[in-house]
Formats: sequence, C-alpha cells, structure tokens
Amino acid sequence: MNQSYPLISCICVTNNRPEQLKKAISCFADQNYPNKELAISYLKNDLLTKEIVENTRQKDILKIVTVEHTGDEPLEKAKIHVINKCTGDYLCIWDDNDWYHPSRLMFQFNSMQIVGERYQGSVLSRIMLYDAGTKKVYHAFSHNWDGTLLCRKEIFLLNPYTKDGENTSITTFLSGRKILCQIDDAPFLYIHIYHGANIHDDKHFESFMKQSELLAEELSNKIIKLIDN
Repeated sequence: MNQSYPLISCICVTNNRPEQLKKAISCFADQNYPNKELAISYLKNDLLTKEIVENTRQKDILKIVTVEHTGDEPLEKAKIHVINKCTGDYLCIWDDNDWYHPSRLMFQFNSMQIVGERYQGSVLSRIMLYDAGTKKVYHAFSHNWDGTLLCRKEIFLLNPYTKDGENTSITTFLSGRKILCQIDDAPFLYIHIYHGANIHDDKHFESFMKQSELLAEELSNKIIKLIDN
C-alpha cells in the first residue's frame, strides 16, 4: 500500500452485542481510508459474534484481526491484548456503541499532516450525542473525546489505559507535549450513542447532555436515519 497511507488498526472490544457489532463493522467497511484493519476482541463463548466475524471475512474484502478473551480480565487488559496483535502504524478506537462517518479515518489522519507540526495523534473535540431512549440528538460541548482518539501505536503502548479502559492518559500525554491535533469543526464524523448498557452509567451521560446543545427535531430525525440504516 502507498506509504502516504500507513496502516490504521481500529480497535473494537465487544461483549455479546452482535447487532451493534454488525453496525460497527458496516461503518468500518464504509471508510474511504484505503489502508486499514479492524481488530475485534470478543468473549470466547460468544458464538454468535464469532459467526458474524467469520461471515464477514468470507463475504467482504476486509482485513480483520480477532482475539478471544474469557471475560475474567478487565477491559483495559483486553484492549492491550488486541493492540499487541495489531500490525498498524496507527491505532484508532472503534467502539461498537457508536456510529462513524465514512470519512472519519481519512479526515483525522489528514488533519495530522499539517506542515511544520509534529502531531502524533488526533482527537475530535466536538461530536454528536444520541440518546437512544429519548430519541434526542445533541451537539456535544467542547471536550477531548477520548473515544475518538487516533494516534501512533507506540504511544498507546507507552501509556497505560485507565481502569475503565478509557484513553484519558494517552490524550493527556499527547496534549501536554503539544502533539495532539484537536479537531473542533467536524462533529458529523462521530455519533456517541447512549443505549443504557454503556460502560458509564446514566448520570455520566446525563451530565454530557446538560452541557450540550439539543438539536432541532428535523435535524435529529435525519441523523437518526443515518444511525438506523
């Protein structure tokens, strides 16, 4: 593959959520970035997820890496195991809770290529939030949204995950050294979906919504159609 497009490994740790995984795989397949792989970590006894992954491999020309885990280890260790199996120069979080625009990888990678800068990672500071229970969509407040992180693999390995498997330590490391590209003008690239079974509880997401702007019903309906397709 052309060196101008280094391999990006997208990390997805799933847990008995086959329908959500299907959507995450679909979003990955639609990405217009040409050199990518999807690394999926799933429970060893989750046979339905395993079937979905194998069927995808047979039907689609996608590069997929898999790691089975027992469920006994914490999320951060499951992520480290799948990262160690990845072959990409860059890593990107690919949460099966969420929806991704087809240009997400391309946009974030290109944003890091500014002449004179030394960006080693990029993060979206504006995204969309969707509450699946209330069918409401929000334009999120300005914040380094850890789940949108894309950066060099060696930086992931140097900075341990927090106990909940989030990437705060990595974004803090990059930001403190002024090598994090913070993208504030492309919230359409990423929709974080709250469905009640996320890592964080209701209060966590409610605090996000209180700080965010509720979108008009017409625009919200258009966004919901994108998610549901």
